[in-house]
Amino acid sequence: MRKIFSSLLLAATIIAPSMIAPATTKAATNDVPLMDIQCDSPSLWLGQPDYMIDDTNPAVKYTGVWKAESGHPLANAYNGTQHVSMGGGYTVSYTAVTSPYKFAMGYVMRPDAGKVSVFYEGQLLGIIDAYSPTLERDCTVEFYWGPGPGKYEFRTMAAHNPLSTSSRFFFDFVYFES
Repeated sequence: MRKIFSSLLLAATIIAPSMIAPATTKAATNDVPLMDIQCDSPSLWLGQPDYMIDDTNPAVKYTGVWKAESGHPLANAYNGTQHVSMGGGYTVSYTAVTSPYKFAMGYVMRPDAGKVSVFYEGQLLGIIDAYSPTLERDCTVEFYWGPGPGKYEFRTMAAHNPLSTSSRFFFDFVYFES
């Protein structure tokens, strides 16, 4: 009996560690706030930015299915254009080649907007909900922790706020100051 118990105890010590789920990272649980999320940001427009890059600029990269939209009623979007994701798992990214003083990626909040994951160099920084009961322009995810050069990315999710009518995402611009 003692030999059987010892064998079971040995087996449990070998198998048990592989059954323990790894702890989630701080980025995955958003314990460390690395970004500021807001709409109609006064800091965005206090001074003329060094660079405002429209969603139609070739430096902005898209994967998946996106629809370019322009004209009325998009007068609220930067340069009157935006790109709309047509599903989950699609990305929009911009790669900064220098370390800007301030860096932000902009989007439009709407009643039919969903959730999006925010990444820097492949590391999840957090998830934002782009739903709003009314149209809100100049919404930004500002990386205020001293952003460095690298790839900044929004990844659409097939998820949305229960009040939203869709999980689409409306990308508008990139902004940075040196």
